[in-house]
Amino acid sequence: MHMNKEHAYADLVSRVKKSYPTVKDLENEEGLCFYWFDDCEEINLWTYWQGRGNLDAQIMLVGQDWGSPWDESAQKTMAQITRANHGLPYDYLDENPSITDDRMITLFREIGYDIKQHCSDLFFTNFILGYRNKGLSGGYKKSWADHDKDYFKELTNIIEPKVILCLGRSTFEGVLSAFNIINSPRIKNFNSFIESEHNPISVTLDNGKTVFIFALAHCGAMGTLNRNRGKEKSDDILSVQKEDWKRIVPYL
Repeated sequence: MHMNKEHAYADLVSRVKKSYPTVKDLENEEGLCFYWFDDCEEINLWTYWQGRGNLDAQIMLVGQDWGSPWDESAQKTMAQITRANHGLPYDYLDENPSITDDRMITLFREIGYDIKQHCSDLFFTNFILGYRNKGLSGGYKKSWADHDKDYFKELTNIIEPKVILCLGRSTFEGVLSAFNIINSPRIKNFNSFIESEHNPISVTLDNGKTVFIFALAHCGAMGTLNRNRGKEKSDDILSVQKEDWKRIVPYL
């Protein structure tokens, strides 16, 4: 990894942090807003799972947003983040992955990775880089993504991955907007698009390298339910998504 990548990444993290209000403003805010979490030393808290030091990663996994690190349900993870920041051994999953995390582990096995271990080829982030003042999901606004789309493009140009895996329609459309892709096929039905010849979409990075952007269903409860809609029932709830992920392998 080149030192200029490290410097560029550190500078990006610093600028993203400064672009968000600080946590001290939280107490006076009643509505749903996004803030920076001061204990996050990476571009995103998800990067602590896969991505620390992985600035030459071949695969970027992108979610919508992390949720709220101030939520009670996140405190075990925050304890692990503190350990990481102090240079101590840590387990992002805290030996207790959520259902979504478990499904992510299963899907990555389809492309040859055990994400319960550190994988230098992987970099996890969310498209929206700030953190909710409350709640874990819902209430998506395009303006939240617009705030960070230039930062995301800059991050991608630093890492220079082979593929970007986008979880969910809003994430996929956010990534396309970051690269100013305006001539992509119109998405009338996200499931149909995932299965179509238009997926993935290729873009050219600043260095001339091609990266392939994949639209994928989110593997949480709602995303999995929607992806299975209209499909023949299976004992394996991830059977459809496993086939989607297998299509990634030739691009690696």
